[in-house]
Amino acid sequence: MLELYSKDIAFEQCSKFLADTGLDEVEHIPVESTTKAAKYAVNEPNSAAICPHVGAKLHNLPILFENIEDTDNNKTRFFIVSDFENAQSGNDKTSILVKLPDRQGALVDFLNDFNDAGINLTKIKSHITGGNSIFFIDFDGHKDDENVKKVLLKHSESVKVLGSYVKEINDI
Repeated sequence: MLELYSKDIAFEQCSKFLADTGLDEVEHIPVESTTKAAKYAVNEPNSAAICPHVGAKLHNLPILFENIEDTDNNKTRFFIVSDFENAQSGNDKTSILVKLPDRQGALVDFLNDFNDAGINLTKIKSHITGGNSIFFIDFDGHKDDENVKKVLLKHSESVKVLGSYVKEINDI
């Protein structure tokens, strides 16, 4: 019997394709990431994966179908984790994780420093992890831009820079 590996949400995002091809009848095995799904699929006989191109190429998995999502305007962000650092391009975006102290005004003070430095914040998402508020923040600019460096240095105890990269045209 065929097994299909992927992240749980990927099965949902491709449900029409799966039904149209009869792949809704095979065993769906949710795993931690779509790239890990490719790793499992390449090592297991009679299996496949819903994964991005980079995951398939990384594990030498042949691509059988493309653009299988139900909604073509659906956007999923994938992160490539490495120690490679992109140089400044002049049209950059940076992603950071922030853990702020549990005190009144901590988030406002932090955000005001970005405003005072003229840095445009483009996304803020909060998550509660172990009782702590963790913020995922995207902003325009490169981590090595002078105005960005000053803010990040001021909050170095609270900030983890995930990376700076060239902004996409339709970036989310």
